[in-house]
Amino acid sequence: MSTNRGAYLMARLTTKGLSPGIIFGGKAALEKMDVAAACTRLDSLSFHLVMAKYCDDVKSALNAVGELQEVMRRRGAVWSDMSDKRRRAVACALIEEVVSERKCGRCKGTGQITKDTRVINCTSCQATGFKAISATARASACGIPESTFRHQRLNESFQDMVRYLNETEVNALESICRKAS
Repeated sequence: MSTNRGAYLMARLTTKGLSPGIIFGGKAALEKMDVAAACTRLDSLSFHLVMAKYCDDVKSALNAVGELQEVMRRRGAVWSDMSDKRRRAVACALIEEVVSERKCGRCKGTGQITKDTRVINCTSCQATGFKAISATARASACGIPESTFRHQRLNESFQDMVRYLNETEVNALESICRKAS
């Protein structure tokens, strides 16, 4: 199943529109109950992550930060040994990175560019469609000095958590697609 379809369905579920044939007024064709039904049986982190990303729900983003901190504690010593305050700052940076719009400026998120009438892979983002985020930027977002971030090798752990969150999102979108089909 395509995650694009899941993203489309989430966007469609949150769109307020009019019923066909109604010019003014009316009721939204899809409501919060429709969104809730599509998201049933998602685990708490998946639900809050999807709601934060596709519905711009700030409360869900904050809940996702709390849920993510619990996951981080269970996933490794680097996170469990970290102070609660620092772990919360890192979790906030992780959620922000995953939820925010990070499309590559050169290819506009497609992963490909046109050069001399040929379509080639974008070298700016290595054909991922997402702009690369440096360890320096991540350290700054976490409120951790860059030297500490590099010395403790937190960038590798950070990237691992980003991959985990991306997989969580994909699984949630696939689940939503199955329910909407």
